[in-house]
Amino acid sequence: MAEKKAGSRANNAPGSLRTWLPPAVVFAVVLLVMFWRLGSYPPYFNDMVDQGIHMEVNKVFDHADISNKVNWYWKDMHSSGAYESPLYGMVIEFGLRLFGLTLFGVRFFPALIEFATLILTFFAFRKYFPQYLLLSFILLMALSPWHLLIARSGGIQGFSVSLYLIALSMFVLLIDRKRSVGLAILAGISTATIPYGYAGIRLLLPSLVLLAIICFRRIEKYNLFAYLGTILAICAIQIGDFPRSLQMYFYARGENLISAARRLPNGGYDTAFIAHKLNENFHFLFRMIMGLNEQGFWNVNVARTLTAVRDVVLYPKFLVPLFLVGLVCSLAHAYKQKRFILAMPVLLLLPGLVTNMMSGFGIPDLLRSITLLLPIYFLITYGAYSLFCSLYTISSDRLRAAFSGLFAVFVVLVSAYQVNNYFHYEKDTIYGGKNNAAMVVYNQFLKPYMADHPNSRILYHEFGPFEEWSYVVVRWLGGKRVQTMKDEGKLVFLTKDNRASMDRLLKQGYFDIVVSAFPDQLEHMLPDTKAMKAEISPPGYKVYYVKR
Repeated sequence: MAEKKAGSRANNAPGSLRTWLPPAVVFAVVLLVMFWRLGSYPPYFNDMVDQGIHMEVNKVFDHADISNKVNWYWKDMHSSGAYESPLYGMVIEFGLRLFGLTLFGVRFFPALIEFATLILTFFAFRKYFPQYLLLSFILLMALSPWHLLIARSGGIQGFSVSLYLIALSMFVLLIDRKRSVGLAILAGISTATIPYGYAGIRLLLPSLVLLAIICFRRIEKYNLFAYLGTILAICAIQIGDFPRSLQMYFYARGENLISAARRLPNGGYDTAFIAHKLNENFHFLFRMIMGLNEQGFWNVNVARTLTAVRDVVLYPKFLVPLFLVGLVCSLAHAYKQKRFILAMPVLLLLPGLVTNMMSGFGIPDLLRSITLLLPIYFLITYGAYSLFCSLYTISSDRLRAAFSGLFAVFVVLVSAYQVNNYFHYEKDTIYGGKNNAAMVVYNQFLKPYMADHPNSRILYHEFGPFEEWSYVVVRWLGGKRVQTMKDEGKLVFLTKDNRASMDRLLKQGYFDIVVSAFPDQLEHMLPDTKAMKAEISPPGYKVYYVKR
């Protein structure tokens, strides 16, 4: 009997190895790339990430009370106001306390959460799709420059993709599952956290709720009640701030099409403007998704920036035909096999398309398209997999092994191309990165000035978009020296809150100089300054004498 059991285990060993070795290899590669040089590449904060974490920085290093700004009510969640998300703030705060104000400290836990989310996504969908299809999809998506840019940035965008994938994966786990109220509650919690991510993913919450109601026959009734009940219970928190919380849900800084179009004297909607913007948005969105931006085909800086630009390329252009094939095959197979799950990737395109089409101010861009990341890459993989399966089916036994190997080589080569693209081209340097005015000011003026004038008193100003002043970059670059000078009152950061007191100190002659990384805003806030001709004067930077 013991010999039979031993023989059975020996026979099952190769099968078990074939089942678990490929996922282990794929996720090991993903882990390596996602964390490779995480604290040094890019060697600066991605655009707007420093803006989004400044309140957590103030809380950790200055012991500031931010409870009046961070709560569980729905807010207008944009890049500069990311700190208002209590979930994102917890993750960032933990990294700051553990690793200090470093790039690694800001990026580590968001990247770790995203990696764990990819594993959850694989296990959630493997019941419905072949393992090698899912592994290929995970590898291609995770190693895409688009995904690496946001997942490794430490910003609210990458964290939001994690929330999106967790909510979607937990929902899929509920389909065709026996009674599991605990899982349903967890799925409800994950869906209810969607509003605490970037505004671009918020359409997913009502979409999943609607999908659960439509697919009620595929979800066990107690699971469905627990799922919807949990969402309703958590959303009930908003009663305390109603109706403002509901107004803020899709507000998007007033940049959505509905808000932008309401500009007639009588408060009505400008239909001509709406028609023009819809046409413009469709044009930009079509070019972006179909890979028609930029003239280059192979040597293209894919997903080069988080900032809104007209010619951003979301994914490698040579994958566009596979995206179209996957789109057709997904719908055709869903109709032929009567399996709704096969059409889900196509349906998941809709939230991203709607978000871009509803751009009132601005244009469709990478940030507004983050919910398109998963469906686009899944359809690309599905298209390639369907083509290779068709060739595999009509081939002889000798060629089948060759086609299987050819598909694996294709996935590896595309992944290698994407990783090289991400690490070879500079990313996110239009308004952020090395072009960040705060970095230029500190490295070229403030740092040497503080070294030569240790007792000088400096009023420092940088750009505060939407009245959110960060000062994270100068604190990160200056480290203990800047923190010490700040504690001693030798270096003061100008904000809207202390504007009046700083103006008073200026008139009293307290400060020796005023340094600004955005002179136009400073001169509006503090007109009692006089610009001096600096030895180093890069664009967007001035040093001021103080009027006596």
